[in-house]
Parts: sequence; C-alpha cells; structure tokens
Amino acid sequence: MIGTTVLNQTIKPCRPFMLRSLSLISVLFIFCAVLGCTMNDAAPKDVPSDFIVGWGDSMTEGSPGNSYLIELQKLTGYQVVNQGKSGETSTKIAQRMLADKEKHAYNTIIWVGRNNYLEPDNVKADIAAMVKALGHKRYLVLGILNGSFGTNEDVFGAGHEAIMKLNGELSTLYGDHYINIHAYLLSQYDPSSYLDIIDHTDDIVPRSLRSDQLHLNQKGNLKVAERIKQSLGILTTP
Repeated sequence: MIGTTVLNQTIKPCRPFMLRSLSLISVLFIFCAVLGCTMNDAAPKDVPSDFIVGWGDSMTEGSPGNSYLIELQKLTGYQVVNQGKSGETSTKIAQRMLADKEKHAYNTIIWVGRNNYLEPDNVKADIAAMVKALGHKRYLVLGILNGSFGTNEDVFGAGHEAIMKLNGELSTLYGDHYINIHAYLLSQYDPSSYLDIIDHTDDIVPRSLRSDQLHLNQKGNLKVAERIKQSLGILTTP
C-alpha cells in the first residue's frame, strides 16, 4: 500500500492542494512577522460600540448641564463622552483626538473649525486626519455655525461666505457622513417670533435656539441631538 504504516494506521501522502494551502498560510505568517503585524491586522473587523464621543470646541463642550451630547444620550440611550474644549482650533482638537487612541473605536462626532474657519485647508486636513485615525466609518461631521456678530457673518458678509464655502466643501468630501447643522437649525426658527424672523432673514441660527451670539441653549442643543439621531444608523452601524 502506498504510504507509511505507523501503529497499524496508514498515513496517506499530502495532497497537492493541501500543500499549497499550507504554503500560503506560512507565507502570510512570515509576512506579518516581518512587518510586526498579526493575523487580525491583516483582516480587521469593525464592531459596534456602546459609546458616542464628541470632539470639538465650545459648541461641543456646552455649559454645565447643557450640551447636545447630554440631549443625545437622553434620545438614544448611548453613553456619551464629551471631548469639547472651548476656544480650540481644529488643529488643537485633532491633536487631542489623535493622541487618545482608546476612543478611536467609539462612534464619533466631529464638530470643529469654528475658531479657525478662515483657515479652510487646515480645517479640512485636520478633519481628514481624524477620520483616517478612526479606522472605521461610524462617524459624523457637523458643519460650522455662523454667529450674530454684525454684518460679517450675516448673509452676504465675508465671514458668512467663508463659512458656507467651507461647509459646502465638507459636504462634498463626506457625503452622508456630513450634517448641514446650520441649515437644519435655521429651519427650526419660530415664525411667530419677530426676532427669529430677522435671524432667519440674515441666515443666522435663530435666537430662540441660542444663549448668546453663537452658542446654543438647551432647546438649540436638543435640536442638534434630534438631527444627529436622524443619522444614527450612519453613526453607529459597522
């Protein structure tokens, strides 16, 4: 009989396709060993997360007891992590985010650029770096809001034009992962309020949703959370 008999059992010769399969596996192990990776690195798998992290400036940070993330947790049941810091540019926020690798696996909301919207290339590069670092597609990018700072950020003002141009570019870059939060909040104005009508005409977030010239009150943050909830599938589905 062809083969080798050991303890009355016959070991049949390996078939050619088995040898090829073993050789392929060996090559993969050697390849990963040289590059310092693991077999899991070669075929990463995205998994759901119970957390939503928001990276941003004061628009994300909010105030004690008042932020869109607090409202979002109430609406969705997800645990939220607030990584907003007042006054920071997109570059500073990106630096913090890139260093905090533990949170890269979380469902992620990026709302940056308000403090350096006159540096659109930097804002876009910072957001791109943040998205790339995630390693998954469970993220949303929110557009920049203009404020009631005189004619500069009103409709036809230079600041307004710069913000809307940048928002348009972010929409093109991120598609369904982008939320035009400016347009949504504008649509939520109170038509019975004279002041809201003025803001709506000036293309500014209505003051019924603001606590000052720019920042949102509890009602405004609730509106942001409601809009994010509409895109929850994109934010949380692997």
